[in-house]
Amino acid sequence: MGSFLRTNGGDTNWTLRFGAVLFGAASIMAVAGSVGGMPGLVLGAVLVGGTGTALGHRVDSAHEDVVSNVEAALDESDSAAFDGGFRELDGAFDKRVSENRDLRQRVDELEATLERTTRRNERIESQSERLQEAMQLCAAGQLAHRIDFDEESPLDVADDFNEMMDELEATVRHLKDFITLVVSSSNEVMSGTEEVSEASDQISETIQKIAAGANVQSERLQSVNGEMETLSSSIEEIASLSDEVATLSERTAEVGRQGQEAAKTAIDGLNDMEDGSTEAVEAIETLQSEMEAIDELVEFISDVARETNMLALNANIEATRNSSGDQSGEGFAAVANEVKELAAKSREAAENIEKRIEDVHEKTEVATNTVRETESRVAAHTDSVENALDALDEIAEYAEETNHGVQEMHTAADEQAKSTQQVVALVDETATISDQTSDLAEDVSASAQEQTASLTDVATNTEQLAQNANWLLDTLEMYKARQDVPGMDQQSPTAQVDSPPAATAGAASDTGSPLPGATTPGGAEMSSGSTAEGLASPDDTADEVPSPASETAPETSPDWVTKSNSWPTDESEEFTFGEAADTGGLPTQFQTGMAIDDDSYEAGRRATAQAFDAMDTERVDFCQVFCSPAYEYEAVLEGIRDVIGPDAKLIGASSSGEFTEESVAEGTVTVSLVASDTIEFFTGLGTDLSDGVVGAVNEAIETLPTSVEGYPHLSAINLHDGLAGISDQIAVVTQRNLGHEASFVGGSAGDDLAMEATHVFHDDTIATDSVVIALMASKEPVTIAVGHGHSPISEPVTVTKSEGGTVRELDGRPAFEVWREAVESYLAETDRTIDFDAIEDDSMELLGLLTEFEFGLEEGQGAISDGYKIRWPGLRQKKEGPLDFPVGVPEGTVLRVMHSPPEEQIVSARETANTAIRNAPGEVSGGFVYDCACRSIILGENFDEAVDAMNEELGVPFSGFETYGELCMERGLMSGYHNTTSVVMLLPK
Repeated sequence: MGSFLRTNGGDTNWTLRFGAVLFGAASIMAVAGSVGGMPGLVLGAVLVGGTGTALGHRVDSAHEDVVSNVEAALDESDSAAFDGGFRELDGAFDKRVSENRDLRQRVDELEATLERTTRRNERIESQSERLQEAMQLCAAGQLAHRIDFDEESPLDVADDFNEMMDELEATVRHLKDFITLVVSSSNEVMSGTEEVSEASDQISETIQKIAAGANVQSERLQSVNGEMETLSSSIEEIASLSDEVATLSERTAEVGRQGQEAAKTAIDGLNDMEDGSTEAVEAIETLQSEMEAIDELVEFISDVARETNMLALNANIEATRNSSGDQSGEGFAAVANEVKELAAKSREAAENIEKRIEDVHEKTEVATNTVRETESRVAAHTDSVENALDALDEIAEYAEETNHGVQEMHTAADEQAKSTQQVVALVDETATISDQTSDLAEDVSASAQEQTASLTDVATNTEQLAQNANWLLDTLEMYKARQDVPGMDQQSPTAQVDSPPAATAGAASDTGSPLPGATTPGGAEMSSGSTAEGLASPDDTADEVPSPASETAPETSPDWVTKSNSWPTDESEEFTFGEAADTGGLPTQFQTGMAIDDDSYEAGRRATAQAFDAMDTERVDFCQVFCSPAYEYEAVLEGIRDVIGPDAKLIGASSSGEFTEESVAEGTVTVSLVASDTIEFFTGLGTDLSDGVVGAVNEAIETLPTSVEGYPHLSAINLHDGLAGISDQIAVVTQRNLGHEASFVGGSAGDDLAMEATHVFHDDTIATDSVVIALMASKEPVTIAVGHGHSPISEPVTVTKSEGGTVRELDGRPAFEVWREAVESYLAETDRTIDFDAIEDDSMELLGLLTEFEFGLEEGQGAISDGYKIRWPGLRQKKEGPLDFPVGVPEGTVLRVMHSPPEEQIVSARETANTAIRNAPGEVSGGFVYDCACRSIILGENFDEAVDAMNEELGVPFSGFETYGELCMERGLMSGYHNTTSVVMLLPK
């Protein structure tokens, strides 16, 4: 009986054991095979062996106990033992039945478990297939693909995978932005290099000309030297002759003085002679007068004589008459009277003649005496005249000698003049060459300056490239990678053991000390044991992951890398506030105000007072102001300060239109005020953007903290000069300097579409060509959303020729022609007709079309609007030639023509606001909206409908302005620089 029981019992035991083992093996191996493949199968086999052994051992032990009891009972007494054995056997069989019942129940449970495992397996297989498909799509480049969350899935991999792809997509996006910046900088470097090369060639050619001129100048100077020697000899000869002439001149002067004295004496004598001669002349003239008078008397006497003759004749006639007549006495008496009278007159005349003859005699004596005196005087001065003549002869001889010397001097002077002319000619030629040399030197100097400027630009661009490369390296350092590439020789185990451990993914990035409580893209706080990107390493436990604070940047980094890629560390770097841990502090207060006034001060004061009166506190921590360029900015800020006080942080910008949750207007001052114990604000200003983006952004950020104790979430606002043309670079450099964990929004300042000058405000400073940054450290993360509502209407086109923001060719054709062709093709499909030929250059109609049909910068199938960043081509409104963009568009960029009708713009504004409020982790207090002036052009008077749509979705106060471009940097979103896009930032309550 015992042998029978042992044999049959053993067979039954082993049968049960084998069945249980097979059943367990089938169940476990099915699960393991489905989950882990061959490793799972091996693990399942081990588990099966263990389970079978344990179960079989338990059943076999019970069977052995029963058989032993039966055998012992049979050995004592057949009858008694038989009865007792059967009782024990009965008990054993009852126990065995109970165990079999338990085994059957266990089998049922195992069957149920197997069924559940099978269903779980199927779900795992389905999810594995979806995961495999997603990984294949991602491997093919579709980084925006995500796995839908399945609540019934046993493996919670969807969130991890999606989060991993968010990080990867963001990194790829950063890399693309970086590469774009590198391409742009490389083009600038190449352009600078070409300019340097051209300048070097020009300088070399100019230097050769200068050298040739210098050779000619040297030859001419040698000739000048020879001529100068000749001229020197002539001058020495002239000097010698001049000495002789000087001696002769002295002797001549002495003789001249002697002759002068003799001549003076002779002149005095001659003067005396002149006086005597004058007297003689006067006496002679008197004699002449007397002689004339005598002549007159003689003539009178002659007349008397004639008359006497006549009277005598008459007397004769009368006498004759008397002899024959009676009146002879009377006629003769008359004649006699007349003769008497004539005789009297003759007597008088004779007396006069006598008297005058006496006078003549006297005058003659006087004249004779005078002449004698003159003769004696002439005789007296003859010696002086002779001495003077001798002196003059001697002077003449000296003069001849002097003249001879002068002639020789003249000859030498002629030779000297000729030499001088040659010298002058040579000097003129030398001067001409000098002028040419000077001009060439100026050209060289200008070329050198241009070369220096080009080299400076090249150095700046190279430095920026190096900084960007360092930033890229820091970004890539966040990811672990195998040391060996598949297919290459593997390291030996010894080498792997000896090699230093790879840096953990939690290593500090280039932003300096880590930010406490950094957030994932979804806003969840990362644990201290997670990697810097929110993905736990499968090989590391939480205890093994070092704290990020324990890791620092490499010590070998150069100083400029540390400066540009991280904020300065000093005693003020980390800020601590006493109320940081007080959860019962002031919740965030956010209010807006808008005003229009003829007085700039009043406009600023009234807008601020409107917001201030609506707040539940008298405190203001932060103010953001958007101001029309129609106002005087200084007066506006003064009006704002009179309301908020001197301590509140203030930033702002000039705009092209302003709006709040209540109103849309142009030409206003719009203000947002914030007071909060859950958000801290810090601001900085960077100037001279045109001199370098890196330097300006560094200047703005260098005063900002890298972390704030008790406020783990960092975000920022960036406002900058809208006409700088480098907004995309500003976005990349700001992200690099703030760090990957800090998100930010912002916009480019406007000026009511005048395109003349834009300004930013920092506290009481008004600046152009500048950037202002406001850093916000908060207890809860801010919420950011972005959207534009555009859709592509063309095939991809590639920029084949561009200069900065001027795109000249797309696919090798004129850019405007390609754009027009795409637009006309789309319009033809939509039965909309536009006569492009009738549209004039620089017209509002052309501006409207360039704004309605913008370009999309293809970013891959992505987070929003199929992954396109909008680029506005409307800076130049011409119907042919290039297209002008507000930022650089490097060659090789892939673009598509986009379209967004007005109704889609309104829908996009609503969806963006809805996304922001839906993604907010909690209650929000208000927000900032950065929209584009292009949207206002598209919507026109209906722009307020887009703002109303936002207001309906947000339900909180907000303010915004129409920018010249929007910024958004947030993981999981389309980050970078945008046009015609809404960017919304909501502040947590």
